[in-house]
Amino acid sequence: MSDTIHHLKIELKNLKPMIGREVLVASDIRLDRLHQVIQVAMGWADSHMHEYIVGTLRGGERFGMPVSDPFASGPRARNETKFTLRQIAPDKGSKLLYWYDFGDDWHHEVSVKAVLVATPDQPVPYCLDASRACPPEDCGGPGGYANLLRILGDPKHEEHDDMREWIGDGFDPEHVDIDSINKELATLARRWNRAPRKRAAASR
Repeated sequence: MSDTIHHLKIELKNLKPMIGREVLVASDIRLDRLHQVIQVAMGWADSHMHEYIVGTLRGGERFGMPVSDPFASGPRARNETKFTLRQIAPDKGSKLLYWYDFGDDWHHEVSVKAVLVATPDQPVPYCLDASRACPPEDCGGPGGYANLLRILGDPKHEEHDDMREWIGDGFDPEHVDIDSINKELATLARRWNRAPRKRAAASR
């Protein structure tokens, strides 16, 4: 068990009003598991590729899924299963970029709000706060989502009925169910506790 907990703020970039979450995770969580936490907390379906970037988008250090394609070009991301959150974002104020879906380009700024002493009564991972619903998958990124909301808000728009049918009547961009998020995060924690433990690298 990790002796410290990272309090993270996760915010989708290039969207107003802000869509974000605040979560608690073990400081030594592997990056592949942090990916699962972000997916659940935000509300994504984990149907696209992802990467973490520490530093600038173009020149930063990248971490992601292991790639076995011998024909892949360009610099490869480092294997995320070999690294922990504490190694790439050790302190309060540390930041990284979580990039989901390389077509729609959902960029999440992940910042460390605090590093706390772990206590037995604090479950992790755990969602402390949530603002607004996650955009639907494959809606065209921030620009496409803004256009979708504009169409949904205008019953006279020629695409209104088609978009409403595509997204479903139950979608409310202002609503997020934090209790459901925490139930899913608790399920993740139970699954990890049953799994054989892998060791991340001791240093970067």
